[in-house]
Amino acid sequence: MIRFVAIIALVVMLSGIASALDYEDKPDIAVSFYGSNYFQRGDEKTMVLTVYNDAKNVKIEYSNQMEAGFFTGRENMLFTAYNVELTLEGDEWIEVKTPTQKIPALPPMQPITMTFTLKIADAAEAGEYVLNLKAEYYRLNSLKELVPYTNPGNPTEPPLVPEQVQYEVINGVETGNGTKVYVYRQMTEKYELEYIKVTETIPVTVYVEEKPVTLEVLKTVSENLIGKGKGKITVTVKNVGGKTARNAYLILDTPSGIEAESLNFEPESSASISGMPSIPGMPMTPTTMVPGMGMGGGIPQSSPLSAAKAAYYIGDLKPGETANATFYLKLNVKDGGRYPLHIKAAYLDEYGRLTESDSTTFGIDVRDAPKINVEKVESRVYANAKGELRVTLVSDTDLEDVTVRILASSPLSVLSSEYYVGDVKANRDFEAVFKLKASSEAKPVTYPADITVAFKSMNEYVELDPVKIGVKVNPKMEFEVIGQPSVAAGESKVVTFKIKNTGKFEIKDATARITIVDPFSSSDDSAFIGDLKPGETANASFKISVDRDATPKLYALNLEVKYKDPEGEWAISEPAKAVISVTPAKPPYILYGIVTAVIIAAVIIYFKRR
Repeated sequence: MIRFVAIIALVVMLSGIASALDYEDKPDIAVSFYGSNYFQRGDEKTMVLTVYNDAKNVKIEYSNQMEAGFFTGRENMLFTAYNVELTLEGDEWIEVKTPTQKIPALPPMQPITMTFTLKIADAAEAGEYVLNLKAEYYRLNSLKELVPYTNPGNPTEPPLVPEQVQYEVINGVETGNGTKVYVYRQMTEKYELEYIKVTETIPVTVYVEEKPVTLEVLKTVSENLIGKGKGKITVTVKNVGGKTARNAYLILDTPSGIEAESLNFEPESSASISGMPSIPGMPMTPTTMVPGMGMGGGIPQSSPLSAAKAAYYIGDLKPGETANATFYLKLNVKDGGRYPLHIKAAYLDEYGRLTESDSTTFGIDVRDAPKINVEKVESRVYANAKGELRVTLVSDTDLEDVTVRILASSPLSVLSSEYYVGDVKANRDFEAVFKLKASSEAKPVTYPADITVAFKSMNEYVELDPVKIGVKVNPKMEFEVIGQPSVAAGESKVVTFKIKNTGKFEIKDATARITIVDPFSSSDDSAFIGDLKPGETANASFKISVDRDATPKLYALNLEVKYKDPEGEWAISEPAKAVISVTPAKPPYILYGIVTAVIIAAVIIYFKRR
């Protein structure tokens, strides 16, 4: 009975425990910068802080065995900061845009990063600013109450009994041999922890610097910004920063499809750019070495300035001052629209170092590239001959100093590839004329060709995309041989044929030539027929001799016409058939006549003598 009362008293004592818990070091919030804490006037950007709890398990003093048993293996609870709230407070020059940030638990030496967005006033003076980071959190103060379970098998036994355990671990399996350790076996019915709120103010130092050279585009004046053309822009910029850009160049960056180049602007004297190194593509005269750039000056290969193609010298640009820069733009784009460009300054800072400002973006409006339509194609090109091709075009845009070019491939060959038109008005027809030749292998079909329009845009000529056309090749010049003269075997005779122009154009200085083969022979196989318009005929006569033993029948001889085409070039037609009828040999009437005459003469002489 006495033992039972003692146990009950012990339980009551434990349930009303009032701890004298004490330990070092208690949770404490500390911060450090992750990155830079330097800002410029007008900046709005993030500051990154590393937040950590620098508590350490140096010493823990427990008030009794029960408290020690509860926290054994749970010591980390004592050194953790709970429900941490971090609020960064701004001032009249620095606005903190990030609200209070919360961390459920911050164990010791487990840092986390937190970002705060700061807006620095444009009027903020350069210097050091101290902001307050207010940290509120809870830490464990005491074990206020602990009620353990009694031994279910024997309620009279104390709930907390030291126990000696002997074990050894071999291959992950505990054995009964090994080091002796003492552990406490305890089951807790309930417990209550007491926390206290801690508030700390942590100074956070921010440095505000003068805003560096910063460009603002005030105005852009453009001229002739048309797709596939060349235009010009003049950009007005203002230095809205707090520092002076010495010996500055404005560099223009363009998107894909647009090329930029500056006017060949030179400073008035080399002294005005003293100290600025030579930049490829920049119109400057190199003088002395820039400090920190190495012997001989110049731009390191890794510097983005070394790739600058469009740079315009403006000299010194002080805060609040403006400057103009003019650039030519080659617009290798077809579609119009608004295209983004970027401009920045390359200059020497107050320490003589070569420096670049951040790029400032602005837009330019580009019109669609001129559109060329083919209205009509007239082909006077014939197979195996030279001819003329007339192409009627129309543009939807006024164009200056226009030249039209043609490109064709076999069996076509281009004799005159360019045709100068001059100025072209929008939506008005203009014509280009070309000389082409079709080879003898050309068929009477339509062959493809490309028409390209070039025009003057600003100070150079540019080309539009090619336009496809079809070039119709007309059939070869043909002649019809009319007539069928006859020649007796053994006879020589002048035969005449009619030559008809069945082609599409007039021929000049034509000559017909007949090809002589057995059983024919000729001392004159050519005949001049002169000029023949389409459908006209002319006589061609040839002196033909036929062998006496020739077989009587129809013979077809080849007849060709050599002529000048409309371009004044000599051409020879395809052979046409000239048909000659050979008849049987005629009796020798002359011989008969001579014999008869001789007989008659002899008879007359005879009678006269009588």
